[in-house]
Amino acid sequence: MGLVVALSTAAYADSDPPPPPAPARTCVAKIKTDIGRINVLRKLGPKQNCPDGETLFTWERTGFAWRDVWSPSTTYRVNDAVSLGGSSYLSLIDDNLGNDPESTPGAWAVLALEGAPGATGATGPTGPTGATGASGDPGPAGPAGEPGPSGDPGPAGPAGEPGPTGPTGPTGATGPAGAGYALLTGGTGAEISTATGVVYSGPGIAGYSTDADKVSVPMPYGQLKNLRAWTNATLGADTSVTVSLMVNGFIPADAPTCTITGGARWCSGLDGSITYIATWPATVQIEQTGLPVPTVVNYSIEFHPEQEP
Repeated sequence: MGLVVALSTAAYADSDPPPPPAPARTCVAKIKTDIGRINVLRKLGPKQNCPDGETLFTWERTGFAWRDVWSPSTTYRVNDAVSLGGSSYLSLIDDNLGNDPESTPGAWAVLALEGAPGATGATGPTGPTGATGASGDPGPAGPAGEPGPSGDPGPAGPAGEPGPTGPTGPTGATGPAGAGYALLTGGTGAEISTATGVVYSGPGIAGYSTDADKVSVPMPYGQLKNLRAWTNATLGADTSVTVSLMVNGFIPADAPTCTITGGARWCSGLDGSITYIATWPATVQIEQTGLPVPTVVNYSIEFHPEQEP
């Protein structure tokens, strides 16, 4: 709680003699105000005592000289009053120099002590919102956030235009025989044209000749069927290639035959089949007609062995 002192504050020059002491008696009383309970000094007669709950306080009736805030470099006289740290003090001696009022009770008497902080008052109403200030400069960019989850796949785009036909790769090796038959492959192995005329190849021979006898292959007893043929490039509109299976130097009526026409690259003769007698030579006749476009031709034939009667 705070302490209020009602005293004379007459100042005097350093050359004036100090006034004679005239002690007075007062009581320290507590009163309630709109800022809380505070201590005050109440005048007390010479023959009166302080009521219960109040404390007797004596002081010099003749007054004091207020010297403002205490300074360690100022010399004070008796009854000089100063302030320090929220309290006020009265000098008890002359030539009072460098004595801290808070730590030298023989040189200073307390006039009024700083009271303890009062209770926090009620919060006042919120004031009106002030005007919006000008926008500050943009702050630096923050660090990049974590990648978000992947979105759902979008719909499939339209199919692109077909690319150009690539060159035909080399003929692969003959695969193992399937259940009950062997796959025989062959072809020209080089480009032929109408200028070359009719050429011949044999099963398992990747080459051709204008002489059928040079590529004839003796076959054991069994059946040759399911002829397939393909070229290394799409044939022109006026070009065709016919692949026929020959038996012993001629083409039987039931022999597998197929023709690759202009705009295509392959054909199959799956309906016909030829039964061979042991040692009959097998030959494939290849004939290209139309414009002289060089073409590589490959083919495959299934050989199904049978028991010779």
